[in-house]
Amino acid sequence: MLFFIGLGIWDEKDLSIKALETLKGCNIVFAETYTSELRPNVFKRLEKIIQKKITILGREQVEDGKIILAKAKNKKVALITPGDPFIASTHISLKLDAEKQKIKTKILHAQSIYTSAISESGLQLYKFGRPCSLSFWSEHYKPTSTLEVILENMRSGLHTIVFLDIKERCMEPKEALELLLEIQKAKNTKEIDNVLVISRLGSDEQTIRYGNIKTLLINDLGKPPSLLIIPGKLHFMEEEALRQFQ
Repeated sequence: MLFFIGLGIWDEKDLSIKALETLKGCNIVFAETYTSELRPNVFKRLEKIIQKKITILGREQVEDGKIILAKAKNKKVALITPGDPFIASTHISLKLDAEKQKIKTKILHAQSIYTSAISESGLQLYKFGRPCSLSFWSEHYKPTSTLEVILENMRSGLHTIVFLDIKERCMEPKEALELLLEIQKAKNTKEIDNVLVISRLGSDEQTIRYGNIKTLLINDLGKPPSLLIIPGKLHFMEEEALRQFQ
């Protein structure tokens, strides 16, 4: 049996009672941390609660799946993932591989950064378009596809969630805004103006700011992990909701 267990958006307190009971009943518990940054020492505290060792796996080990599946053939195994198990991750391939090997699977859901960010923003769920990610630029890698997705959504009146890159560290919110300006400059456009910045969602340090990019850059935007929401056409109730964050 292989359980995919969502940890939620910040720490071990976001786990459901059902998830905790399942973890206590598992023989082996794995976890991954590369898809999102969580509160420090989450798994050390969780080990004390469930009275089991938690083995942290890297991206290659999870995507390859051999270690997990070999154990799950004759034991109860759990893989803990930040957020909701299959939102903004590629873990569905591991589930499909397990089922091909006749290993039963079960998903225990939790808060997702995607739905939680929309809830906090006050924007309407059905008015969101395709989400996208903003990647770090380097000398030989300067992707601009993020802008294309945002503008496509905006021209349809839709909002866009922009996930920020994690490469050894989380992208800072001000880095993200500066990069958006740089991408717009490269594409000779200024269509993106107002942005909602959400940092450390679900924590006691949660910070939400809304305004035009240049104004936001001179304000405190909180600490990462962060994400951006680029509004499309706003309903008057959405406008009122966003004003509280200006």
